Amino acid sequence: MPLDHDLAARMAQPDFWPLYSFDATAVRAHDEARGEAGEEDEEEFRTRFLPARELGLELRFEPGFSYVDLAVVSPEAAEPEIVGWDDTAHFHPHVMPWSELDLLCRATALHDPTLRHPGAMSALLLRFAFLTEQDDLDTITPFTDAAFAETCPHRISDAVVLSTGPAGTAPADPAHDIAHGAVRVREETRAWFDQRDLRGTGVTWSTRPDGHRAVHQEKDSGTHLYSSRAPEATEEEFPFTAWSRLLRGATRTLEDAGAHPALRRPETRRALDRCAEPDGHTQLSRLATALRAAGLTEGPLLRAVTRPSSRAEAAWAVETLAGLPQGRVAAAWFGRSPLADARTWYLDLTLAAAGHGSRFGSTFAAELSAALEETGLGWAETTGSTSVRDAKGGYVHASDLLTVLVRDDLPAAVRVIARRLQAHGAARTADLRHSGAPRERIPLPEPS
Repeated sequence: MPLDHDLAARMAQPDFWPLYSFDATAVRAHDEARGEAGEEDEEEFRTRFLPARELGLELRFEPGFSYVDLAVVSPEAAEPEIVGWDDTAHFHPHVMPWSELDLLCRATALHDPTLRHPGAMSALLLRFAFLTEQDDLDTITPFTDAAFAETCPHRISDAVVLSTGPAGTAPADPAHDIAHGAVRVREETRAWFDQRDLRGTGVTWSTRPDGHRAVHQEKDSGTHLYSSRAPEATEEEFPFTAWSRLLRGATRTLEDAGAHPALRRPETRRALDRCAEPDGHTQLSRLATALRAAGLTEGPLLRAVTRPSSRAEAAWAVETLAGLPQGRVAAAWFGRSPLADARTWYLDLTLAAAGHGSRFGSTFAAELSAALEETGLGWAETTGSTSVRDAKGGYVHASDLLTVLVRDDLPAAVRVIARRLQAHGAARTADLRHSGAPRERIPLPEPS
């Protein structure tokens, strides 16, 4: 089933991805534009993906409400069964590991040649996938980058950021970085990594007594697992049976594609073995010649070998044709992920309101965010405020609360935060802590 026409057209508009990521500025602009146009009905988009016969996924997105959900579609259920949802309040987006998302996208691409992988499906559904210790960034990063490159072409010029490098160095011009061997990923890829990296947070996968896989979190690390796919969940809370059937159907789709008689020919096997090597992407034309000579003259896999939309697409095609494990060829072709050493921290910064203007919190957050972004260290935003009763029984503004995301170099980011606080005379009363338990306080360095 091709991507819904209305959704495909909406995805081509520059504000789609900011809305899909619940960017507050984009949401306000969207609401204002609809109000000025007199549009009362909110936008709603639905699209289905079919990785297996009669088994699929339905995605529903409501931009005006900052809401998106994912459901399983099967003949046994009268209505799609929700597996996860994302919003700005009571979200449960942690549905699947990368390996399952990749499997479903590959199978869908085989069923529907218009839905290439990586592409729109993987870009849209990445918000329902997350990272744990079992996941391999060497495999995941190139697919994620390619998915966003395919679906966000209008953002290519400003979407790549330096993911590694000396602490505190600002992202440079992309052409300069490429020429000097700098390793880069797209900003959308890094943002997904920041939001969905649950490695080291006590998240583990297990098999339930009924044979279905479930996920749970053993400790409170500040980065929480929000999933209905829990070991103790009922079928009403998470459709385990339908989800397992969907994965089995997708697996059969890939197995059937890899069972073509042409793939048993010695010449084809030699060409596939050569393509599985680190420089195998240079041998795709020879593989295509061998496939055609053996009788495989059409289909999504041959197209992925002869006219790939990205090197990642050719990689999974070779894996499917050769019967290799997911990610084996991609890891060989792309090497070590630029995110391999990446780290993300979430911090809580509390600013005392006394002695400052009423808008100090929002002004400081914007200033701090700009300073962190300029050095490639993260961003900051206001998340609330506190008030206390005064002697007359009323309430007065007591403090502002900020969330700070730090990338890769925590000490450097803390120095930036300290300098900004000192410039406003707010360092002595500010409180900086890790967001996760045990919420350790982070000392601020003295002015140098």
